[in-house]
Amino acid sequence: MIIIKFLKLGFEIFIRNAIALMLLFSLTRFMGKKQVSQLTFFDYCVGISIGSIAASFSVDENIPYFEVIESLIIWGVFPILVSYFSLKCMFLRRKFEDTPTILVQNGKIIERNLRKERFNINDLLEELRLNGVFNIKDVEFAILESTGKVSVQLKREKLPLTPYDLKIPVEYEGLCASIVIDGKIMYSNLKLMNLNESWLKNQLKKQKIKSLNEVFFASVDTNNNLYVSLKNNNIKDKNIMD
Repeated sequence: MIIIKFLKLGFEIFIRNAIALMLLFSLTRFMGKKQVSQLTFFDYCVGISIGSIAASFSVDENIPYFEVIESLIIWGVFPILVSYFSLKCMFLRRKFEDTPTILVQNGKIIERNLRKERFNINDLLEELRLNGVFNIKDVEFAILESTGKVSVQLKREKLPLTPYDLKIPVEYEGLCASIVIDGKIMYSNLKLMNLNESWLKNQLKKQKIKSLNEVFFASVDTNNNLYVSLKNNNIKDKNIMD
């Protein structure tokens, strides 16, 4: 009897966890990519609440299914409505999404803004390094975005040279398309690039590749230049720490 009761409880918990996981995954997909990649304070609070509801439901058998599903739907739909109305109303946008804060302006550190955002000088220097800037005197502006990331604008004289600066003409270069993945041809991408399987096999033949099964990955750019990476299962990786 005890074993049967234990099995029933285990099955109940398994079902609850499976439902909670599927609901969380569905809500995350429904709320959009921004929820994952660009969390604001509001999004963070919503995420914690949804996670807490799902966690409680997955382990507490006394919580009814309907109430949890209803709560998760409400918490999932609410931020979408807020996001929609924020597009229409600047006041709501500022309240829910916050505004960027200038940390460095015209090469000068704004100390009051650092204190306001509880950002110390070491935090600022670290963010600059993550942006590839190792000398703060090279910075014209540094802005703390609402997502917590710091955007950096270098001083004009510290910007890298571009072909435009040197008046060098350049050709258009679009996105590369993956046309072979793990030996399988991506026909939709091949068609998108106005190419066909015959062209691909001819190009592989020129590179002395006998079979598609030898190809781990292949891509082509807008100039029809083919990049190929062969399967290298026999190559041992080198430990760079040795």
